[in-house]
Amino acid sequence: MVKRRENEVHSDLELLEALKRQALEEVGGEVPKSAPDPKKAILAVTGGFVQPAVKVPHSDPAARDRVDALWHKEADRLAILDRSREFLLLATYPGSLARGWIRVRDLIGGRLPSRVAAASGSRDFIAVSLDGKSLCAVSVEEYEDWIVTHSFEDGGTAGR
Repeated sequence: MVKRRENEVHSDLELLEALKRQALEEVGGEVPKSAPDPKKAILAVTGGFVQPAVKVPHSDPAARDRVDALWHKEADRLAILDRSREFLLLATYPGSLARGWIRVRDLIGGRLPSRVAAASGSRDFIAVSLDGKSLCAVSVEEYEDWIVTHSFEDGGTAGR
């Protein structure tokens, strides 16, 4: 029997409930057509030539706090969250690629990477601006967490 990790989610419903507990609510309506294809976003974060904007070593005793603060610094610079604190989220859980983007609103601000990790059971996630032009992600590597940023020239296509 395979044991579930703490906070591990296995369905859209479980994820949406867990996000809600972390003050991240799904916003009704469609994912904008400008959203990049999720596979394109994943490649922007995990491709072989990706260079992170910031690296935070796992050995840093304050690593989680630093990732939270540095992610927000990069996300603010790229205007990932709009005035209503809405953005597109691709969280990591079994089937997440098939689900695609979730349009969410951050109800409290601050510590978003830690809250997404608490909800999904994984520290990896991708956030994209509603216009589909900017990406800010956390990628867990062997010895460090990477904060990866990317700009999509023309916005995206195939929003789900």
